[in-house]
Amino acid sequence: MHLGKATTKYFIPIGIFIFIALFFIGIKFFVIKVGIDQVGVRTIIWGVKRGLVQKDYGTGWHRAISSVDQWDLYDSTVQTLEFSKQPSRLGHDERQEAAIRTADDYDVSADIIVKYQIKKGQAWNLRQDIGVGERYKIIVENEIRDIARSVLGKMIERDLYNPNEKRKRAEEFKVQLIERLEPRHVDIIDVLILEMRFDPQLERKIKNIKLAELDNVLNKSKALAAEQRGITQTIEADTEAIAQKITGDKERSITVLDAETTKKTIELLAEADKYLVQKKAEGDLYKQQRKAEGNLLIKQSQAEGERLRREAISGMGGDIIVAMEAARNMNLADLNISSLDINLLDVDDMATRLGVSDVKGRLKVDTKTFKQIQETLNQPRGTDTAKQK
Repeated sequence: MHLGKATTKYFIPIGIFIFIALFFIGIKFFVIKVGIDQVGVRTIIWGVKRGLVQKDYGTGWHRAISSVDQWDLYDSTVQTLEFSKQPSRLGHDERQEAAIRTADDYDVSADIIVKYQIKKGQAWNLRQDIGVGERYKIIVENEIRDIARSVLGKMIERDLYNPNEKRKRAEEFKVQLIERLEPRHVDIIDVLILEMRFDPQLERKIKNIKLAELDNVLNKSKALAAEQRGITQTIEADTEAIAQKITGDKERSITVLDAETTKKTIELLAEADKYLVQKKAEGDLYKQQRKAEGNLLIKQSQAEGERLRREAISGMGGDIIVAMEAARNMNLADLNISSLDINLLDVDDMATRLGVSDVKGRLKVDTKTFKQIQETLNQPRGTDTAKQK
């Protein structure tokens, strides 16, 4: 029992150790890891299908059996190739700058930076056409130097300090480099021409030319400034004259408008007064006409009343009026009348006694006519005149 427990006690750690050992041995002899910044190319050197596998292997673990598989790893990131006198700030080895001879036979060196990358999915083509290792980098560098000599060598001394010309040459450089490295399965990201250095003699010549050009530009600028000042003064004078003319025209327009407004106001007031006087005269005329017509009607009524009065007084009507005046003037308090002889309610008899008689000696007047005559006699004198007033 004790022996079995001891065996079990040591068996588990030994098994774990053997497993770890086999794991590391398997990693070393049976698998390979392609890094995140790498691309792998696999070549089968033993087996039924031998030769280069026509595909790229990305990041991860892949089969790598010794004596069966051969692997080549390439940088899949954007790489920088720098031509400069100083060591690269990116950690690359020191490189000599690109040597150029210009079209007018001057020696110039250029600092150039080229960004490039192996084309996606074509690392196996690069391995097949160029070979293993970093041989493709040597090809890229040689192509860059060759194109630099052909493109930048077209420049002359005055082009060397012209930034526009430098940018133009950099674009041409990039186009030719892309064409050259296209069959080499390399993509050109960008080309930068940082600096161009000349021999002392050429540098002095360029400096003198540049100073002369600057002096020429300065003189032109001064002349242009003087010309612009003259133009500015002319514009200011013209502007002032125009402003004064506008002000004068404005004041004249205001004066004319003020006079026209005053004239129009006076005309409107005159027309209003004329209209008021005319309407007032028409009103007074209408009033006088109506008043005259009223007075005429009053006169006509008075005349007609007087005519009717005269007609009523003439003939039997006059006797009746006289009898009515006599009856009105009697004082019954002083008279003694016998009701046996006189019937005061008999109108005809009373009129006859007072002096009114017809052909037969009897009064024939109806009661309505008698009352009208009585009302006429009872009307105070001067009533018509009061009504007229």
